[in-house]
Amino acid sequence: MRVNVPFELLFGIGILLFTFSVFIYGQIIKRLLLIVGRRGIWILPIIGAIFLIGSTVIHFYRVFFYGIGLSKADPEDLFPLINSMLRVNSMEAFSILGAALLTLIGVSIYYRWISK
Repeated sequence: MRVNVPFELLFGIGILLFTFSVFIYGQIIKRLLLIVGRRGIWILPIIGAIFLIGSTVIHFYRVFFYGIGLSKADPEDLFPLINSMLRVNSMEAFSILGAALLTLIGVSIYYRWISK
């Protein structure tokens, strides 16, 4: 198995840009909450951004560790490597899901506060 490094780097850069935008969104919500007179939920997008940074680290670990391992593995070692790679891939996906859910919860609470 051969890893296409430029596309994996492009995915990583995209996730990092998305992380930056979620972080900026959290800072904007923090300022808007001062106007509304509420506070506290701006931390949810910031925690989501931290989850996205974690998913980027997990992604690059998976690409470089398992990509090199699968390209040099013997046939009898392929199944355990693929199995553990899929497990790490699931951790990456759950981290991205957690970031999305935290941001969605924060924006839902904020929308509810400003629509009353």
